[in-house]
Amino acid sequence: MDKIIYLKMTEMERNHWWYKGRREIIGTLLSPFLKCGNKILDAGCGAGGTMEYMLKYGCVVGVDISPEMVEHCRNIGLSAYCEGVERLPFENHSFDLVLCLDVLEHLPDERPALHELKRVVRPGGMLVFTVPAFRWLWGRHDELNNHYRRYNFGELINLLKKSNLRVERTTYFNFFLLPSVWLVRRLGRVLNFTNKTDLELGTGIMNQLLLFILKIELGFLKIINFPVGVSQIVVAKKEEIDEI
Repeated sequence: MDKIIYLKMTEMERNHWWYKGRREIIGTLLSPFLKCGNKILDAGCGAGGTMEYMLKYGCVVGVDISPEMVEHCRNIGLSAYCEGVERLPFENHSFDLVLCLDVLEHLPDERPALHELKRVVRPGGMLVFTVPAFRWLWGRHDELNNHYRRYNFGELINLLKKSNLRVERTTYFNFFLLPSVWLVRRLGRVLNFTNKTDLELGTGIMNQLLLFILKIELGFLKIINFPVGVSQIVVAKKEEIDEI
């Protein structure tokens, strides 16, 4: 990985509104289910921002396919392994909670990854998934990030049910920004930011504004589920009767 790209990614994951907001949303949705002292896996951990956030809930381990990201995690004192989510280096039932955040859309076939994620979580344990929502939002951002798909209504839920995972809660997020994102995606190919991802567009003062909007949304998510949004989050549970 180019050093400039590496530095940009680590800084973005630490301070960008998208990552900060997503961490807060995950914490809010998990609060009814989590206590302290959990063993947690961040599958696709990147630069470790979510791992650091989740330390308050227990012991956190990460895996990522990028050697640079894994090395960075280790350099800041986190436990991480260079491995893909389709072949996890852990025993069965190793974790109380597994996070798989914006990973499935990068895989040609999600089923091997779902099997592995289910295998390493204990019976009765929790899994959290986030994915980009709706094919009609497909844009240059998806192409630059090597996405295979965005998920329409029910697609992720059906995948999880076929894996014998019970959905505890699902909602969309980035609800308030949906019209703006749709417009940017539609115009992106003819304007001067066609070679930038959405994340690169939200910097500086705009970064603070977008984080503020997402925190307003977070307040609503404490009591309601949004019917649409730029992304979807699902909190699922592995049944007590183990079926690996």
